[in-house]
Amino acid sequence: MAQGLNAYTASEGINVQLGQAGWDIVAGGQTVNSHTYVAITVLVGSEVIADNTSSGTVSATSVDTELGDSLSTVEVPEGCTIYGRFSAVTMGSGDTAIVYRG
Repeated sequence: MAQGLNAYTASEGINVQLGQAGWDIVAGGQTVNSHTYVAITVLVGSEVIADNTSSGTVSATSVDTELGDSLSTVEVPEGCTIYGRFSAVTMGSGDTAIVYRG
């Protein structure tokens, strides 16, 4: 059963948000899947979307499908963060993200 908002105490939630559980860099078509990841921040994007904004292509497998879908080749603008619980994250070729463990 999905725990949703009750997965962490308030203190644990703040630590997760601040990256206290660690982080990994994912770049150029790589996949990370050694941990559960709670946030994905696109650092470098190789695609250009509206208003000349660069974006990175993100694919991620949701841990809690009752609470959130998996992502399949979603264009995320540079500097934006996606929150959720993911078991695997893949970045598109030429793209880079930092993924936070939780």
